Amino acid sequence: MLKATRHYTIRDASRRIRTKFPKTQAAIPHHQREEKNEPSTSTSSTVSSSKTLLAATALAVVLSTMSPVGSAIAGDDDDKKFVRNMLGGCTPDKLDLFKDVRAKFSMEASTGALPEAILDLDKCDYSNIDLDAKVLSGLIARNANFENSQLTHTEMSRTDARGSNFKGVNFKDTNAYSTRFDGSNMENANFENVILSGASFGKYNGEWANMKGANFEGALLSSSDARELCKNPTLDLEGQMNVGGC
Repeated sequence: MLKATRHYTIRDASRRIRTKFPKTQAAIPHHQREEKNEPSTSTSSTVSSSKTLLAATALAVVLSTMSPVGSAIAGDDDDKKFVRNMLGGCTPDKLDLFKDVRAKFSMEASTGALPEAILDLDKCDYSNIDLDAKVLSGLIARNANFENSQLTHTEMSRTDARGSNFKGVNFKDTNAYSTRFDGSNMENANFENVILSGASFGKYNGEWANMKGANFEGALLSSSDARELCKNPTLDLEGQMNVGGC
């Protein structure tokens, strides 16, 4: 009621002014009229946030729909991420699950930001198998066994492979960008022409990665990567020469 009375009083006063001074026009400044047509910053921000949330939700729904994990095993969500608990166990075809998503969002997958796409190879045995051109990007591959396997032409960027066995593995022409090999057995592994930028070969659970006999000929490492690798006491003289000297 107070608003209505005040509004009438102001409007009545305006009429009186126009009657008394007919040449005076109470015009609204141009910049104020334009502001009415402009969307508010808060509204735009809300719309943008809503679109982002919808996109993330849609991705989660698609992943959960296409995943055979939920129907393959029983148990809680923590159990379902382990490949060993899936129907058939640690078979090579399990490495193809979510491969497109993991290849594109390897960082998110490896850090758990995409829980629907998590694959954990803990205690899996993939030794003496030809895994050429497989997509291992974003995988959690700790405590797994790949001894004497072929991992040539493989995509395994940002893979968490700490504490695993890669003895005698052929990694030739593989992309291992920012992969963590800390504490793993890399004895006699072949890293010829492998992308190793950002990869680490340090300690895991107090154990150095075993680099004895590893071949780094033609491997791509930055000078800082080489310096970090040279801190590993198991790197032999030939390995030191391959990475540019320590």
